[in-house]
Amino acid sequence: MPKYYFHYRTDDGVVRDDKGDDLEDLDAAERHAAELGQAIIGRALGEGDDPKAPRSIEITDATGEELLYVVFWASPEPVEKGKPGTVVEPVTLH
Repeated sequence: MPKYYFHYRTDDGVVRDDKGDDLEDLDAAERHAAELGQAIIGRALGEGDDPKAPRSIEITDATGEELLYVVFWASPEPVEKGKPGTVVEPVTLH
């Protein structure tokens, strides 16, 4: 199984992933990056950070080759009972 690395980027810098994850293929890596984005936005909202600040996850392979960028942000939506008040919208750049 190939290993993929997920580097978190903001306007302030980059947090490099030194461990990586073994995943089936690039599609699985893209889904994983979207899940990471949701978790990052959830944490940012909990800490009072700007949910619309630009963020992305750069997916690379074991050699460091850039494979995909998953860009994400949160957009506030009306809160309905039993539903979250924020939607994470990932966009993949090939």
